Amino acid sequence: MFTSNEAQHSNEFAPYLNALHSISRTALKLIRYIPGSEIILRYIKSSHQNDPFRTLLELLLVFFVIRTWRQSRTRGDVGTGQNFVKLTEKEIDELVADWKPEPLVDPPLQSTQALSRPPIIIGPPTVRPKIIYGAAAERFRQSAENEDGIDPKDIKEVTNLASVNFAGLIGHEKVKAKAIEQLRRSGVGSCGPPGFYGTFDVHMELEQDIANFIGLQSSIIYAQGFSTTSSVIPSFSKRGDIIVVDRGVNFSIQKGIQISRSTIRWYDHNDLGSLEKVLEQLKLEEVKFRRKLSRKFIITEGLFESDGQLCDLPGIIKLKEKYKFRLILDETWSVGSLGKTGRGLTEYYGATSVDILLGSLANSFNSGGGFCAGSNEVVAHQRINSAALVFSAALPPLLASAASETIRILQDEDGQLRMKKLSKNVAILRDLLKQIEFEEELIQIPSHSDSPMIHLSLKALKSTTTDLSNFEEHEHLLQLIVDKSMQQKSLLLTRTKKVWEQEIDPSIPSLRICVSAGLNEDEIKKAGNDLIDVIREVLVHGDQPNATT
Repeated sequence: MFTSNEAQHSNEFAPYLNALHSISRTALKLIRYIPGSEIILRYIKSSHQNDPFRTLLELLLVFFVIRTWRQSRTRGDVGTGQNFVKLTEKEIDELVADWKPEPLVDPPLQSTQALSRPPIIIGPPTVRPKIIYGAAAERFRQSAENEDGIDPKDIKEVTNLASVNFAGLIGHEKVKAKAIEQLRRSGVGSCGPPGFYGTFDVHMELEQDIANFIGLQSSIIYAQGFSTTSSVIPSFSKRGDIIVVDRGVNFSIQKGIQISRSTIRWYDHNDLGSLEKVLEQLKLEEVKFRRKLSRKFIITEGLFESDGQLCDLPGIIKLKEKYKFRLILDETWSVGSLGKTGRGLTEYYGATSVDILLGSLANSFNSGGGFCAGSNEVVAHQRINSAALVFSAALPPLLASAASETIRILQDEDGQLRMKKLSKNVAILRDLLKQIEFEEELIQIPSHSDSPMIHLSLKALKSTTTDLSNFEEHEHLLQLIVDKSMQQKSLLLTRTKKVWEQEIDPSIPSLRICVSAGLNEDEIKKAGNDLIDVIREVLVHGDQPNATT
């Protein structure tokens, strides 16, 4: 029972309570006219019933947001804000004088500046291109690269062991004719990504040609060779997935695995024992930590760009099947250079159990861009999930026609003869280089005996050091060999060029020799003997540059 005082107080507050009740009922009626309001009201009622404290917290957050939004935003304004610090002219001058801006890019090393500028190739980089170098090349660069100003006396024909032309098909008349024919039909560019007006009939024909040539279900083509690998990897492997990678993989693979944000495990370069240890360790960790199922990949190269070695594909396939991994194989350098018909490492070993196979169209296929081959599901996944495919313009149609024609040549009798000739040329050159590799011990060759890409490094640098000053010294010696070979022997060579600071596992500086089927036996022998003479002149007779100049 209420006392008289309590009843009096309740009568005093009754009008206010009635007004509040009326306002709340009116507000609820108005809120119900808002689309979706019933859902919000049900959420508030259920959350308040289950957890009243949560409702209070959410109301406080709403009031905090409203208060923050209504606050003045001028506290940091120049000259008027509360936190603005006014400096005198003298203080401003002192700060400006002390400021030292960082360069946009790191300045080139002194040793790099001292290296000779490359020669200029006139026309396509065939097996016997014409070049200008030295003072003539400098005049050409300064004259806005006007070919009419070239003195015929400055032009020199050289034997090309620098360009990646393993099958010797650069400049082939049939390939040029197909490219010109397609150029007249569709113009130069594709004018859009593959999924948006960029696909031509020749693109689909090339994808089918590649799939048939490699021996897999399907394939897909990319407009840039480098971005093929660096885009395919993150399209399949995401955060939480596991990638096991060879330490000697090329820069494109390195970028691809970084972009993927996956868990990365490295194994020693071309070492199956190290690979199995890593796979076994991952298996034990899965059991110990009860990890969720994830996608797992082994990534390696067929023919390693860094040293010319071949991976043990049959051994890797056995391990990936034993530990339930998928295999991504980069055949950028091996397709068109290994195997009876140039189908790459899978044909060389007779092993076909590769889940995702990557390759370049810019090397032996006389074109540009790259490709990825695999099952129909692998290819279909990339059409909407691979960044380089979705956002980049498609491969120019004329390059697609050129690549298809090159594949047809490799598949016929002429292609098989070229692969036999390439293998023979490699054997001849390797036999000649034994003199300075084993007998005189001037160089070392880590490359596989069947590799058409031969790396020559100096014997003195047989180590795993990453001392850049040591690298620079030997790069000078290698560049001197390159320059003398061109000037004295008309032999076009190149050394491996890398940004050593960005390499995950820096390899040893080397000369990179690319053998071509377009050279005959006499030319290969002459090139080999000339190279040996220059190496002896530089390393034995003391004709060496000062590494600090």
